[in-house]
Amino acid sequence: MPDPRVAYEWQPLENLPEDWDAISRPDLDEALHAWQSERQSLRDPLKAEQLEARLRRLWAIETGIIERLYTIDRGTTESLINLGLEALGRFSTTGRVSPQAARLIEDQLAALEFVFAYIRDDRPLSTSYIKELHQMLCRSQTETEAMDPTGRRIMVPLLRGDWKKSPNNPVRSDGLIHQYAPPEHVQDEMDALLAWHHDHLQAGIRPEVEAAWIHHRFTQIHPFQDGNGRVARALATMIFLKAGFLPLVIRDAEHRERYLDALEMADHRDLAPLVNLFSNVESKDLEEAVTFVREMRGAGITSIARAAAGTARRRSDAGQRAVSLLTTTLVESARIKLEEIEAELREAFRDAGVGIEARVFVNDESNEHWWQHNVVAAARVFGYYANLGRQRRWVHLRLKLGLADAATHHIVVSFHHKGVRLGVMAAVAFLVANDVDQDAPESIEFGSAHEFTYSQALRSPVEEFSAWLEPTIRRLLNTWQSWL
Repeated sequence: MPDPRVAYEWQPLENLPEDWDAISRPDLDEALHAWQSERQSLRDPLKAEQLEARLRRLWAIETGIIERLYTIDRGTTESLINLGLEALGRFSTTGRVSPQAARLIEDQLAALEFVFAYIRDDRPLSTSYIKELHQMLCRSQTETEAMDPTGRRIMVPLLRGDWKKSPNNPVRSDGLIHQYAPPEHVQDEMDALLAWHHDHLQAGIRPEVEAAWIHHRFTQIHPFQDGNGRVARALATMIFLKAGFLPLVIRDAEHRERYLDALEMADHRDLAPLVNLFSNVESKDLEEAVTFVREMRGAGITSIARAAAGTARRRSDAGQRAVSLLTTTLVESARIKLEEIEAELREAFRDAGVGIEARVFVNDESNEHWWQHNVVAAARVFGYYANLGRQRRWVHLRLKLGLADAATHHIVVSFHHKGVRLGVMAAVAFLVANDVDQDAPESIEFGSAHEFTYSQALRSPVEEFSAWLEPTIRRLLNTWQSWL
């Protein structure tokens, strides 16, 4: 029986799905080619190296902030990026950066340089190298938080460069536990991770997919007592750097919520959001690098205009892919909710001695035209144009009582583009009575509509959608009950 205190139960590692190319981002090749071309056009290669050095410093600062090891205000971060980490001593003296934060940042930059050296030496990734990397990242960290047998939080010495000796399963803010690999399984899991990684290199797995995969699978193992997130981001950066990209810089202020959400979705076998996040971060930094180089070189109006057009097109394509991924996530959320209702209804009617047929369908293509008619009608009720010429998805719960002449009811949640603006989607829910093969519904009840866009991923789109879906479905169920 599952432990109700466990939100995520550890499972042995899984390899990439065979259809990994379906979540890849080949549009990154165009951004990378533009950067490489601009970099080669510079007469002074030191200029490009200065840009890359700025990103290294930013990586060293942000990888600790996102772990809440320290806090640094944006102005100080910008100063350190511009002046170099040589300014850390001065900032530490004046109190702008704590001495411990300064030491951690220096260690993290040294660890990133260690990654660059690994790539130059063309060393194969190994457990001994990963242990060296951990030891370097945590060089100035002597303690970490743990729990004693009574559940009390205590500080214990940090094992640097060695696998954990005891479980390090965190307790979330809701009191539930997220399980990582038990200590006795760490070595086998790490061996499996690296064996698959080397197979992926031979198979030509794209860097954005491999970076997301190795990052997530490493965090599932959580092989070290602490510092696992920093090592995972270093490994993801390593994959990108080997493919010629820039360091992968996950910014706390810009990316943290999406980053954590993407990791949680990867826990449930959906790696696409993490691939998409990493790709968008790389794409944006490559575009800014190209702009930086062109400004130094004094690019003409024509080349700037072409670059701007290319950037706009890539962002449009990326936005469409992102909203498609978000829609898929919300469709899955709606399916889960309706399946929960299906199970509850089956149990309640069984206890009452009355039969009920309850079944959830997702994208039932045979009924496409029927739902299209109702979606258009719902859109008119809620005052918008349902653009069904683009992507559309739906989930519906079919309900039929085991009684003579009982009507069939459908609770439908439809997802479609709203109006003519690209990337703006709507979800609408409604209740229909009678079978879909009849000429017209006996009655229909419209719930409400919910708008979402890719830009909402900066907030919490799944939580917002769930907050809309729950009361809407409850209202439609009340109407269904009144129609019986």
